[in-house]
Amino acid sequence: MASESTTARPYARAIFELASERGGYDQWSGRLGYWASVVQDEAIRTRLAEPGITAQAKADLIASVSDGLDSDSLSLLKLLAENDRLASLPDMFKQFEQLRREAQGEEEAHVVSAYALTEEQSSSIVEALGKRLSCKVKITSEVDPDLIGGAIIRTGDLVIDGSIRGRLAALEQSVAS
Repeated sequence: MASESTTARPYARAIFELASERGGYDQWSGRLGYWASVVQDEAIRTRLAEPGITAQAKADLIASVSDGLDSDSLSLLKLLAENDRLASLPDMFKQFEQLRREAQGEEEAHVVSAYALTEEQSSSIVEALGKRLSCKVKITSEVDPDLIGGAIIRTGDLVIDGSIRGRLAALEQSVAS
C-alpha cells in the first residue's frame, strides 16, 4: 500500500497549481493547514471512521467546521472524501508548503542547538544559509542539551552537524577504523 506521503503528492501539486493560477498561496496554505489539524482531531477521526458514513457526509463534516468555503474548496473536500484521502491532508499540507516555498524562493531550516539561540545567532544562521542556498531562509529552532555544544542544521537534503556530540561520534569512528 502506498504511503500517505505518496498518495498526497498529486493532490498537493494540483492544489498548488490552482493556487498559482489564482494567486492564492496564503489562502490555500491556511485552508490546508486548518483541515490538516481538523482531521487529526480525535473526535473528527472517530466520526470519519464510522461505518456507513458517506463520502458526502465526510466532506460536509469538514466543511461544517470551516468558515466561508468557496466552490473550489468544497469540490476538493468532496473529491478527497470520495477517494478516501481526507487522512492525507496533513501530508498534502506539508507538500504544498514545500512547493510554495520553492516557488517563492524560500527555504525552511530546522536548527537543533545545545542552548537557546540568541537573536544574533539566528540572524547569522539565516544570512549564511541564505548565501549558501541562494534563497530566503526561515529557521525554526529547538534545544537539545544532549548535543553538549554547537548545533545541527537541517534544510531539505542538507544536514550540517556542528555539534560536539557529532564531532565526538566522528572522532570515535575514525579511531575505530
